[in-house]
Amino acid sequence: MAVSQDTQKFIDPVCGMEVDPLSAAGSTCYNGIHIYFCAPACQHAFEAAPQKYVQSKRKGFWRRYLERLSKSTGGVPPACH
Repeated sequence: MAVSQDTQKFIDPVCGMEVDPLSAAGSTCYNGIHIYFCAPACQHAFEAAPQKYVQSKRKGFWRRYLERLSKSTGGVPPACH
């Protein structure tokens, strides 16, 4: 069975690493957006203080993440289930 190389990558908002959702160490839903993490420690840090990672001082990573999400969904945010 062939595996597609077109898997979308996401940015871990804690450390800024690129994360493949199929092999992510964890994920969570924040404000209706799925967020993927490279390691359990990043997920725990985010869940302990999500506002720390979505404030304007970290807007570079967060902005790129939201721009990629918007582009991949045609501007319609996916709903967390």
